[in-house]
Amino acid sequence: MHLLSEPDVSRILRNLTPQQCHILLDALSEALVTVSSETTEPEGERLIHQPLRTTITTKDTNLSLFMPVSNTASTGIKIVTASQREGIIGVINIFSPEGRLLGLLSAAEITAFRTALAIMTLFTRCTSIAKKHILIFGSGRQAEWHARLALLLVPSHVQRITFINRGRRRLEELEREVIAELRASHPEVVFATLAREGSDDAEYEARLRAEVASCDVIFSCTPSTEPNFPYGYLSSTSGPKQRFISLIGSYKPHMCEVDSETVLSGGGQIYVDSREACLEESGELIKAQVPGEKLIEIGELFGKLGKSQPVVVPEGCNVVFKCVGMGIMDLVIGKKLLDIGVEQGLGMNVDGF
Repeated sequence: MHLLSEPDVSRILRNLTPQQCHILLDALSEALVTVSSETTEPEGERLIHQPLRTTITTKDTNLSLFMPVSNTASTGIKIVTASQREGIIGVINIFSPEGRLLGLLSAAEITAFRTALAIMTLFTRCTSIAKKHILIFGSGRQAEWHARLALLLVPSHVQRITFINRGRRRLEELEREVIAELRASHPEVVFATLAREGSDDAEYEARLRAEVASCDVIFSCTPSTEPNFPYGYLSSTSGPKQRFISLIGSYKPHMCEVDSETVLSGGGQIYVDSREACLEESGELIKAQVPGEKLIEIGELFGKLGKSQPVVVPEGCNVVFKCVGMGIMDLVIGKKLLDIGVEQGLGMNVDGF
């Protein structure tokens, strides 16, 4: 049994080569194709099993979530506990098909990485959409990994990345801990930040409008309860412009990262990781009253297109992708990272399991 701590996982992810990242991207895409293709299969015939998550709230108000999953080749469970004392702590357990414990991995970095990687499965295949100016709402690990992966997977396309956040302190931390490093490693890219806190309202809105109007890509990574910008800001350009818009921050029915007009700007179709989960959990889709038949699972899309064919984006339409995450993402990426850790001699091997 092999252990990978948070520093071990972080070291692996931050040193991924483009080739290694594409291997992870392909593995995740293949898993999503399998999930979508098996929705009508009898339970006993499926390769991937993702039971509903279970929660426990203790007398001390500590909340634990248990998320089991199997792809037949491996079985896993992610356990995440949220407490007032320690915040959020999680671990991913990976087992052989027969139940032998293969490894334990710290979950925080992996969760942020795999969600951003899920976005990249569609982002990299929308080849007709420009990627010069990327706008990222948020300042946490999710925001960080969207930037890192875009720079790793499409480095020649990116010219500017702007991070926008409501709070100033978190954005300043991101500047010190992440953006400074990215500036040094990507001197050809302009990095900018914009915080709502501490800014004059009129000045903030003017800058926000300008950033949204000029961007090609929007990665939204905020648990917001109100839209980060109005739809009108998208159309305030000198001419028509197609954009890639992804939403991963909101995960409850009352949350909403963008308004209904923005959600519906994909020409009548919205891409999702899981149709069922998004209809239940996505506040944007619920508010816009989007029916299930308007949602396209990216696993279905990739199954039809094959491994390398680009996604066709209708003229005058945006690409809108809502992703709430699935347990299979943790299992597939966790197992791959465990293998890399063993190969690189990172972590700790424990006998007796």
